[in-house]
Amino acid sequence: MPSVVLLYAVLGGLDFSQGEWSLVGVSLPNYAPHPLQQRFSAFIVQDKSILQAMQSLWEGQTFYEDYCDYHYVLKLYRGRRLIKTLKVNLRCGYITEGVFSYTFSPEWLERFAGSFRPIHWSRVWFRQNENLRNAVRALLEAPEVFFYEEPEPYLYGGRFIIALDSLHWRIDRDSLYRTVKAQIERAFPPGKAYVRPYFFFMDDKALLHFRFEVFCEKQDYEKYGKSLQVSVGWQPHIGPGEAKRLILIGINRERFFAYVNAWRQKHGATSELPE
Repeated sequence: MPSVVLLYAVLGGLDFSQGEWSLVGVSLPNYAPHPLQQRFSAFIVQDKSILQAMQSLWEGQTFYEDYCDYHYVLKLYRGRRLIKTLKVNLRCGYITEGVFSYTFSPEWLERFAGSFRPIHWSRVWFRQNENLRNAVRALLEAPEVFFYEEPEPYLYGGRFIIALDSLHWRIDRDSLYRTVKAQIERAFPPGKAYVRPYFFFMDDKALLHFRFEVFCEKQDYEKYGKSLQVSVGWQPHIGPGEAKRLILIGINRERFFAYVNAWRQKHGATSELPE
């Protein structure tokens, strides 16, 4: 009997016919750079027919070796909400989502390069939590900005981590996430906390261990969060002597400062601009 080859649809489950979608690629430093990176430091694809063609083509087998640096991070947005993050290596030929990797031919990306539009991206560093929060508030009002990371966590002062340990390996991760969200919504007043998956791992007994980040203000953690299964206590996004980097796609630094200045004048913010 011939062996069965199981393929994973990298973009499976996404309905590109509904809503406005964008695929953004950001180049990463690599010890063996790929020629595509010389042409596109960052690019965007918003043509639905191209995204659907990628969806049909990008089906790979499970890849058990993850030993190469990546060439691009690929971000899928619906509207401006980040839906999926992928990392691709074009030399070793695989693509990774979370902790899972799949075979990926470089040609699967290269064939669509004619549809790539170059796009600006910027790194901005912050040394104060309130500066970071105000910048995110300002840029949420800027329609052409895509956040490299989810922006919602930075609307809160910091985070703590909760743990769920020794779960069966066949547990449904989406259902578990919904359960954790419901738990946080019961513990905190509306709008006082934001939760997202952090990471998970399997131990030598094939049991799964999950960690979730919960973002909130310190006083709300003290009042509502300590009764949860806390793995790491509350910490600010930016501690003393630290800095936090925000990666912004779609604008250069000049446009960034223009948006933040306009927002500060509109809302009377008193914090200084980032460095």
